[in-house]
Amino acid sequence: MAKTINFALTSNLSTTVTVNAPAYPEMRGESYPMVYGRTMGGGIKVADLGPGTATVYRNPSLAFDRLSNTQYENLRDFLKTHAKYSKNSFRYTDPFGTQHTNMHYTGGLEGFRSSVGNRWSGTITLAKDMSA
Repeated sequence: MAKTINFALTSNLSTTVTVNAPAYPEMRGESYPMVYGRTMGGGIKVADLGPGTATVYRNPSLAFDRLSNTQYENLRDFLKTHAKYSKNSFRYTDPFGTQHTNMHYTGGLEGFRSSVGNRWSGTITLAKDMSA
């Protein structure tokens, strides 16, 4: 039996979707609380937004391989209709039972591709809302 993960809308935990687990270990992805931009002259300006590099934002990527058409449609519809892409937070439970709360979808669904047998593969990126 394949391992699965669950996504549940934060505002209504009964709104859930279950799909086959992504490839693990997850690609952790981390970013520090700073922004940078380029000046008109080509220089780079950096603004540190936090008390130092002790705060790390989690933004994992989940790579799915060969989801059934039904699982792909359920995941797509959950992110589109319930999570409203990045607007609403959700919780996902990984195959090991760990719950990751206050997550937001940040992209990747448009990159999913189907293969022979109508199996879908692709990677979605999430970001944890650290203020919640």
